[in-house]
Amino acid sequence: METRLSDCLAVFHGATRIALRDGQLSNGEKRLLVKLAHALKLDEDEPRQVYDAVVENRGPGRGREISDLEMILVYGQVLEAVLIHTDRSDDELTLVAYLRRAFSISDADHRSITRSLDRQLEQTIHRNVLQDFRMRLDDTMDRIGGIFDRLGFQI
Repeated sequence: METRLSDCLAVFHGATRIALRDGQLSNGEKRLLVKLAHALKLDEDEPRQVYDAVVENRGPGRGREISDLEMILVYGQVLEAVLIHTDRSDDELTLVAYLRRAFSISDADHRSITRSLDRQLEQTIHRNVLQDFRMRLDDTMDRIGGIFDRLGFQI
């Protein structure tokens, strides 16, 4: 597996590059990039600077280093946003698969994160909604796994 990315701007740059590979950003991709920028604690002007760097085909510059724990938290926050706030298109799931690869999230950590999301939501949502969410979670994890295995990201 590739070297883990620990520079927040490099991570955001890679995600933005993937989201823009078809030349446009869907609403779901925009939502996820905003969530990612927030989870990475980017300064207010940094997402725009990174977007411009991607469009101009240049590097993002040096950003803040993020810890292993922060990588897990960021991945979990973006995964939760996919499950709750997007239509889970392949483009959106590709962004999650990219983060999993960029952060070198192991299968065990991935399962742990999904179990944690399941427990958190069990405490806050109605049982019928929870059952629907669990089916969506299982389907999404299968789809992300397929994309993760199929695609080789250049980090």
